[in-house]
Amino acid sequence: MDKVLMHVGPVTIKDDILLAGVKNNVGFTSKEFVDAFSTSLKGLREITNAKSYQPFIIPGGGTSAMESITSLLKKGDNVLVVSNGVFGDRWEAILKRYQVNVEVLRPKPGYYVKPDEVKEATEKKHYKLVTFTHVETSTGVREPVGEAVKKVRNDVDITVVDGVSGMGAEEVNAEEWGVDVYISASQKALGSTPGAGLLVLSNKAVEMISDDSVAGYYLNLKNWLPVMRSMEEGKAMYFATPPVHTILQLAQAFDDVRKEGIHNRVKRHSLVSGAIRAGIESMGLRIVAKAPETYSNSVTGVELRNADPKKVMEASITEGIEFAPGVHPAFKYFRIGHMGWVTINDALITIGVLERVLKSLGEEIRLGEGLRAVQEYVENHDNHNPK
Repeated sequence: MDKVLMHVGPVTIKDDILLAGVKNNVGFTSKEFVDAFSTSLKGLREITNAKSYQPFIIPGGGTSAMESITSLLKKGDNVLVVSNGVFGDRWEAILKRYQVNVEVLRPKPGYYVKPDEVKEATEKKHYKLVTFTHVETSTGVREPVGEAVKKVRNDVDITVVDGVSGMGAEEVNAEEWGVDVYISASQKALGSTPGAGLLVLSNKAVEMISDDSVAGYYLNLKNWLPVMRSMEEGKAMYFATPPVHTILQLAQAFDDVRKEGIHNRVKRHSLVSGAIRAGIESMGLRIVAKAPETYSNSVTGVELRNADPKKVMEASITEGIEFAPGVHPAFKYFRIGHMGWVTINDALITIGVLERVLKSLGEEIRLGEGLRAVQEYVENHDNHNPK
């Protein structure tokens, strides 16, 4: 049975993107690969609205991109982590492996650290670097990073945003907001395959890359910087073997994003995610993100009262749809990923399957109300829907 992948990543991948990587005898110095690399670097600038920034594509994923930020830090630097959940906490776990001082701001589970709370912390103490998480994948909470960064950018040296579940689904204006580093990964809302960590760095951030940083070797951006500059100019250069076929696929994904238009893409994600949440709430279920202004375009956590989340996911797979397990210890829940190439039809399938599965597992729901709510939401919000 074909399966609909409503996961938090990897996500469903279009055939043209998959097929872009089904190629033999492509070397990392070949024109075909260098062109794909150059296209992808330019695509990163476009999708983050960071025209003057330096893009990077490094092996690994979101976590490798996160750890590469140590290239900007020196021994003894102070770092403030703004964490809304499990993956915000990952910044702390990474940075505490290095000789820097790390402090963390956390809200109650399901909520977010408000920009004024971050501002209060940065006024009391100087931090070399502050990290934010645009969309917290464990809870589906979206931090208002544009507002938060604008409040603190004159108090701190470098602002860093984890956009692993944001890039390609949420509005990103890195340059306008004053974000110095925005990072992501290839397998999330961009709708490509896993294997690459993505970053854009402001000129100020690039200037902080130095020989005496606390970074190691492989993820040290100083070693990757000349490769990025050369590749974008169409000239092959080597530091370590890049994920060749992943980058071929990423280039196709950026081409597809460009054809759709990033504004249209964000609107599509907003429509699908809103329809799914309307269905969930009309069934009588609660959402993990507690403040509606923080609902994200890419991830929704669904709390359960009676049913076992693991059994819900297992039963849903037999119905042809795969969800993601919950990872935050404060909730009994599962997660729906609605990012990449999702459509309203995916929203209808998602809610239809959940109504049947949850009813069969003894969860108290209003059967049929979820599907009705999805249809009504689309009727009221889809600009392309004739009235």
